[in-house]
Amino acid sequence: MVGEGTTVGRRGAQHRCHHEAVAAVAAERDCLVFRDRRLSWAEFTERSRRLANVVLGAGLGARRPLTEPAGWESGQDHLALYLLNGSEYLEAMIGAFKARVAPVNINYRYVAEELGYVLRDASVRGIVVHSRFTPTLAEVLGDLDDVWLVLQVPDESGLPLMEGACWYDEALASATTELPAGLAEAWSGDDLYILYTGGTTGMPKGVLWRQADFLVAALGVRRRGGGDWGSYEELAEGARRGTLPCAPFMHGAAHWNALSAWASGGTVVVQSVVDRLDAADVWQTCEREQVTALQIVGDAFARPLLDELRTGRYELGRLRHLLTGGAVLSPASKAAFVELLPGVTVVDVLGSSEAGRQAMQQGTGSGFVPDARSAVLSEGLDRLLGPADDEVGW
Repeated sequence: MVGEGTTVGRRGAQHRCHHEAVAAVAAERDCLVFRDRRLSWAEFTERSRRLANVVLGAGLGARRPLTEPAGWESGQDHLALYLLNGSEYLEAMIGAFKARVAPVNINYRYVAEELGYVLRDASVRGIVVHSRFTPTLAEVLGDLDDVWLVLQVPDESGLPLMEGACWYDEALASATTELPAGLAEAWSGDDLYILYTGGTTGMPKGVLWRQADFLVAALGVRRRGGGDWGSYEELAEGARRGTLPCAPFMHGAAHWNALSAWASGGTVVVQSVVDRLDAADVWQTCEREQVTALQIVGDAFARPLLDELRTGRYELGRLRHLLTGGAVLSPASKAAFVELLPGVTVVDVLGSSEAGRQAMQQGTGSGFVPDARSAVLSEGLDRLLGPADDEVGW
């Protein structure tokens, strides 16, 4: 979300921060809705700037010139997001980007040994944590080197502030909204976005993206036909919609969906119950906030949502897209959504942590259509393969 070289207004002024550029033209519109909190783009920008200043004040930031580290190394400090879904998760993510610190997603299901491994592997210097997870964090915190900042977010657990931590909102309240001189000019498309995998292909590992590449390849900041937007005003005017990412933000599928909505000027809506999938709460939130797009992860989400939808309690006339990715959505589930939600298009997205969006399928068909930016390379990685090639490639 922070990075030069975006695909907006290439013929005009360049913006180094995509999120702030959208905020400048959509300041009074809703940016984030969570429970009783409704933040405009201007309010969210202020809070994310405060978070950036808290992080910078603790000594975190960019450590080495961007041209110095090897491609598999990070020259920036890292901020762990050990949180359930909520406004704080996305504030901390965007605020870290603005501080030129790379946020790191942490699976809150990890036991202490797993948590300690990931925090050490990611070399985190700061942690934002919900109170309910502090007992597990306390088991490993003493074994971590150079953790300079712990921000604690209160929750229903009612647990007290852990030793050495600061309350999140108190820290933000004490910080200014003015960014340090020279920081905005230093924002670069080479600044990192890091996504930690869940370990399904071995031990968890961090995937490093240039933010400028991530913005296009994973978030798809383009017109529907693939062309560049002419201006941020044009982009924001065409995005008067609300998106509800139903899955946990600790997984890429959910926070990619949130960031994608913001990248095109939309509103992110978070359901009220975030420690488990509560199908009634999801549909109630969609109805109340007139959500136009809902993101899920395969049949594990689809089946309870369909069971609740069959009660007929909900008016979902504004819903236009149901997006799924990260797990299989069966043909039967797709057909059921189409039957129960007339006018809704089911979009099944195929992608990966390392390559972004690669293909999608719309409706109840069985074939995936490659993304306009996708390519298949030969086994030797020296030429593009076309539809007529028999060779298996990458």
